Amino acid sequence: MAKVGDPGFRVRRFEEKDFDEIIANSGGRRAHPDAARRRNRGADYILGDAVIELKLLDNEGFSKPERQLKLAALFRQSRPGRPVIVLDPAQLSAGQRREYERIVSGPIKGAVASARKQLARSRAENSAITTTVLLIVNNGYTALDHEELLHLVTQRVRNDTTEIDGVLVAGCYFYSDGFDSFFIWPMHYEPLQLNRSFGQLAALRDAWQDFSERSMTELMKGHVPAGDLARSPVVDLSFDLDGITFVRPAPPMGAPSSFYRNGRPRENSSGIAACPPVAITFPEMSRSQWRAFKELLPHEFGMGSDFDEWQRHLAEAHKCSTSLKPLVPVSVNCVEFQRWCSDKAREMTLRAVREYANDQFNQLVHRRIDDARELSDSAIMPSRYVLVQTEEIGQDRANDISHISIVNLAIAPPHDAREVVRNERIFHEHAVALASAYAVAEGIECVLWQKDGRYAGR
Repeated sequence: MAKVGDPGFRVRRFEEKDFDEIIANSGGRRAHPDAARRRNRGADYILGDAVIELKLLDNEGFSKPERQLKLAALFRQSRPGRPVIVLDPAQLSAGQRREYERIVSGPIKGAVASARKQLARSRAENSAITTTVLLIVNNGYTALDHEELLHLVTQRVRNDTTEIDGVLVAGCYFYSDGFDSFFIWPMHYEPLQLNRSFGQLAALRDAWQDFSERSMTELMKGHVPAGDLARSPVVDLSFDLDGITFVRPAPPMGAPSSFYRNGRPRENSSGIAACPPVAITFPEMSRSQWRAFKELLPHEFGMGSDFDEWQRHLAEAHKCSTSLKPLVPVSVNCVEFQRWCSDKAREMTLRAVREYANDQFNQLVHRRIDDARELSDSAIMPSRYVLVQTEEIGQDRANDISHISIVNLAIAPPHDAREVVRNERIFHEHAVALASAYAVAEGIECVLWQKDGRYAGR
């Protein structure tokens, strides 16, 4: 499983000894000092009249191959035909959402099953215990945020057992953009048996808050953990199956960056540092222009024996085009071509004709790229334009999806919108250049664009 966006900063993973300290500071103690000698395991702590079992979720649940297969099969149903699929349960139907929760709750299910027996055993052995509490700490399952984890744990306990009177969910969530860093230390309690209160909850929260403040102080002093104790920021999680990339984007960091004025930077693992070719050009000639070029270049076999043969060359060129590299016929003029060859000190050949057409195309396409603007409800709309829509997915532009349409508002509503590119894995700048090539091919001057940044994690 790939993790994108990790800037290298680390925080320390929780250990059981951390909670020994937190429980002691809140007035509690170990439930079974003889735990190492016990045949049957009990719970971990006693705090007031409550017994607490601690479970650390150490592993990234989305990294398990069998879980990836199940997630891929589930999300393919709702997003067919896409090369990149966002693992967002909000996209699923109610039935699919229940299946999603079942899949991702695997580690939680195991923790609840184990805790149920331990808590029941400790309560049976100590008549002073009135309340049983399961404490789940997110120590590495970054695909689940705090609210989702709290929901899943509570739901699993309600479905599986009545031996647990309340669940306490906590963790440290660390977000970074390489400049700004944010830390969240939530701890929430959900009572399940309302007649059994957790009287020491406030004391435990105070001890948790004190621990978090001391931990952050140590971190600011430069005491950065290493090895197995080091934990990275919450970043995108992704995996590939059958040529499709599945992405669980990191959540937005909240407030806009005060350092990155144009928004937090996103990586680009596509390997594209410059815009790739976005068209196949072909010199387009009228019958009279073909005669002029044929007279100028009588020995160029590729010009064909007559105008109809030149048109057949054009038809063959169309067969080589793709949605990402459309054929763009470029009108050429024999007089202008001779002037171009003179200015460039080029020999007049058929190859030079093709280069001349390509040069004309580059000027036309760059003008449209430079003039491309964001689609706005308040702007005056042109009667015809090429529309680019890009879905920004996570912290890596290589996962972005773009669509391109030719829109004609001159036709009475419903207006004509012909989609020429759909679900292509290209990011905004590449998509605008490609749309500009389509604009040249269609004789359209205006390119408009939209970005959908809900999954961009900025």
